[in-house]
Amino acid sequence: MIDIHSHILPGLDDGPKDLEKSLAMARIAVAGGIEHIVCTPHWVARAFENTREMVIRAVEEFQKKLTQNGIALRVHPGAELHLDPDLPRKIESGEVATLNDTGRYALIELPDICLLQNLGRFFGSLLDRGITPVISHPERNLALLRAPSYLHSWVEMGVLAQVTAASVSGRFGPQIERFSLFLLEHLLVHVIATDAHDPQMRAPVLLDAVERVQRLLGPEAAQKMVKETPRQILSGNRVLAGAPLPLVRSSGGASLSKKIFSFLGLTGRGYIL
Repeated sequence: MIDIHSHILPGLDDGPKDLEKSLAMARIAVAGGIEHIVCTPHWVARAFENTREMVIRAVEEFQKKLTQNGIALRVHPGAELHLDPDLPRKIESGEVATLNDTGRYALIELPDICLLQNLGRFFGSLLDRGITPVISHPERNLALLRAPSYLHSWVEMGVLAQVTAASVSGRFGPQIERFSLFLLEHLLVHVIATDAHDPQMRAPVLLDAVERVQRLLGPEAAQKMVKETPRQILSGNRVLAGAPLPLVRSSGGASLSKKIFSFLGLTGRGYIL
C-alpha cells in the first residue's frame, strides 16, 4: 500500500522529535503492509517554513537511515500545505513541495472550523496551472460537516479528497466516523492515508480503515484508495475519478445541510467566512 500523507520525518513539525521515533513509525508501517510513504511535513507560513529543498534533503537522509536499519520502506518528498493566497506561485516556483515533487498534486490543509467562500476560485486557479489539489482530512473540518455541498462542488471541479484512516475506524470519535462514511458513500473520497504523527496515538496504520471501506464499498474500491490512486499521484499521472453521487435534495422544511447534520448526529458550529 501507499500512504500519501505522513508526518514521519523527525524534527520538522509536530511529528516525531527524533530519529528513533521515526524509525519506529516506519517499522509499524511496513508491518501493516505499507511499502511507500510520502513524507508531508506541515508548511505553514511563519510557523513551519518547511521548504521544498529542506524536505527533499530530509527525505534523502531518512531513506539512508531506513536502509541502514534494514527497513524495507520507500519514502518520497511532499508537504501538507496550509491555505495561503500565495500558494499557486510558491508551488510553481518550487518554494514548497508537491506530492513526490512532480508538481502535479498538492496536499492542501483546510482550517479546522471554517471555510473561505472563494475556495472554489482558489482551487480553480491551481487546476488551471495543472496542479490538482488533494484536500487532506475534509471529514475533520467542522464547516464541511455542516455544508458538505462545498466539498461536492470542488470534487466536481476535479479536486481530490483524502480521508484519514483513523477517522474511518472511529479513533477521532463517532461524529467524524459517521461523516467519513457519509463522504465515502457519496464518492467524495479518493484516497485513504494515515496522517501519522507518532508511533503510539497516531501511528501509520491503514488496514483497519481499508477493511471498513471494503465492507462499505467493496474490495476493489478500497484497494483503489490505497494502491491505484496513490500510485497515479506518485507518478504525476492523471487520476480518473468518477463523479460524486448527488447529495439528497431537501423536499421542504429544514435545509439540506441541517438535515444531513441531524442525520449524522453532529454537534458544534462551523463557519463560512
